[in-house]
Amino acid sequence: MTVQRGKEPSAGGSEPLTSGAVLAKIRAAAPSLVPSAWRAMEVIIADPEAVIGYAAADLAARADTAASTVVRACQQAGFQGFQDLKLALVRDLALRGTDQLVYADRLDSESDPADVLRTMLGASSQALADAMTTVDPVAFAGALEALRTRTRVLVVGNGQSSAPAHDAGYRLQALGLAISAPADALAQHLSARQLDDTSACIAVSHTGATRETLLVAETARARGAYVVAVTSFQHSPLADLADAALVAGSPKQGFRLEATASRLAHLAIMDALFVGLALKDPARSTAYLDAMADVTAEHTM
Repeated sequence: MTVQRGKEPSAGGSEPLTSGAVLAKIRAAAPSLVPSAWRAMEVIIADPEAVIGYAAADLAARADTAASTVVRACQQAGFQGFQDLKLALVRDLALRGTDQLVYADRLDSESDPADVLRTMLGASSQALADAMTTVDPVAFAGALEALRTRTRVLVVGNGQSSAPAHDAGYRLQALGLAISAPADALAQHLSARQLDDTSACIAVSHTGATRETLLVAETARARGAYVVAVTSFQHSPLADLADAALVAGSPKQGFRLEATASRLAHLAIMDALFVGLALKDPARSTAYLDAMADVTAEHTM
């Protein structure tokens, strides 16, 4: 299930929703929505200005579903209810400029290179902005505390998620944490089997359904380790099993590039974990970071 872009404005002149907190939360929850709930979300995306004036029953009629389904869909997307979603929608529309973000599915073989650059940088910027909406601060605080207190941390990611995972392993090791970040899927699984309730596991997966990463997270959880998921979808298998799910995604793009912008959001989450951990114990962190600076200087020409 994917968030659709490029719909024509409604007869009333409203532009489709292309950015903002509402779209970010809908996108993160999309895979878990049943078709009747998704129809309600499509109406919101296609005609946001009209939806502000709707009651739940009005939206239900437009989406050919029940008012209770509308409310439940809003709650699944992370809002308290339909009224809460409408308030967020008002804020999103107030911030929307006349020059809205153009997504990569509007690029083609005739696109000017400057347009490609502007579009892709804009999509990356939007992915980072959306993370402010979709990452749960409570889950983030829980992840920080677990990483601070556990004696060993396993970091895993595969495919396009391998880069954020290895970057996180490198940066967390610079803070003095006992980090393992194997690249090989079998080595990841073996490392997970060696964890216990004094350990933590950070699993990075855009879809939250990558078999190898999910197997590692399941094994780590079974061994008693605290599992932190960094993923793009709120109700993915990985997010559902994690102790702390840090959800940050990206707008749907053409050329199957949605994981590309998500990778930037995942890197930003790792940066936030890094800074948060450093601030928990400044004296210790400074000592380790000074050592890292010395090592870097020794390898600089």
